[in-house]
Amino acid sequence: MKILIADDDSVSRRLLQSYLEKWGYEVALARDGAEAWRLFEGGLFPMVITDWMMPELDGPGLLRRIRSSQRPGYIYTILLTAKTQKQDLVEGMEAGADDFLTKPFDREELRVRLRAGERIIHLEQNLRETKVALIETEKLASLGRLAAGVAHEINNPLSIVVNNLAVLRRDVRDAMRVLDKYREGDASLARADPELAAEVVRMEEEIDLPYLRKYLPHLFDSSEDGLRRVRAIVQNLRDFARLDEAEFKDVDFNAALRCTLEALRHEFDKKAVRVETCFHDLPPVACHAGKINQAFLNILLNAVQASEREGLVEVRTRPDGEDAILVEVEDHGGGIRPEHLPHLFEPFFTTKPVGTGTGLGLPVSYGVVRDQGGTIEVESAVGRGSLFRIRLPLHPREPDAAGVPVSAP
Repeated sequence: MKILIADDDSVSRRLLQSYLEKWGYEVALARDGAEAWRLFEGGLFPMVITDWMMPELDGPGLLRRIRSSQRPGYIYTILLTAKTQKQDLVEGMEAGADDFLTKPFDREELRVRLRAGERIIHLEQNLRETKVALIETEKLASLGRLAAGVAHEINNPLSIVVNNLAVLRRDVRDAMRVLDKYREGDASLARADPELAAEVVRMEEEIDLPYLRKYLPHLFDSSEDGLRRVRAIVQNLRDFARLDEAEFKDVDFNAALRCTLEALRHEFDKKAVRVETCFHDLPPVACHAGKINQAFLNILLNAVQASEREGLVEVRTRPDGEDAILVEVEDHGGGIRPEHLPHLFEPFFTTKPVGTGTGLGLPVSYGVVRDQGGTIEVESAVGRGSLFRIRLPLHPREPDAAGVPVSAP
């Protein structure tokens, strides 16, 4: 954990630094509130220890700026002070202090208060992760409802069009046979009524009857193909959301991955990214199918976004012993910097430009896989790409209503 210390007294500042570094914390030092604020703006500090009385910007002023900064995650703050009056403590708490440490501070008291701060930071982080998971669960449920609505609203008129097209093909074919029979009397019509015969010829030329006769079957075929593609898209959406399945059941992961790749086809096509698959035969996996598809979607989308134009994404599956399966998604993009790897699955962490990423996709995928009793590992090298390896047991344990893991059915 990284801690920012702001104190204009060099002895106190260095003493705090020596204690904290001995206990394994990473420390940044500031000689006053203004310098501390500049350091805070340029870094991530879950905890801040600040003196009250400092030149230029005092401790309460620094805390008010920190509280108004809208940083993701909670910043735990400890105010160093020799003040003990109730009014002074109220002022410090109103400025945003979580705790106080009286000068001169005791070494053991400092350590206890730091541990209390760490517990609060971790609890807040867990609450944020839970909130994110709940949001994503609701999004997934909304996707299911949307897919059901889309399937219903499209399939009904689609069925009408498909049936009408089949009837139209049959009737046009019959009409052409009647037309052919009429044309057998062209010579007789020309003798009996030359003007009517000339009008018929003119109309045939106007509609280009030979072209129409030749290409009508192709027009019907292409129309039916287009309708089949629409129906396949709707079915793919239903499959992706697993609307027709129980929430927890056996899933064919190879089929789930193919379905998710199809759902992302547009994203791959936009960057002309190739996909190579190597799917081994897998036993079915008991899981929440919709959630697993969401995890696959996030990881595959991350892979295509990390790829260069005309790049390559490889997707592989294979059994892992007798009780688990492995899914590997490998891109050959720019890779992940070593200092970023430990933070990949932290909510809101993203290396993408502002406005282009929420920092939620990978944490949600991590949570889904973890809840299934699985693991996600990442191997990456800058300039060479990244490999995400997902391991899932065949029969993960499903939490009951009280959150206690029980054996899956």
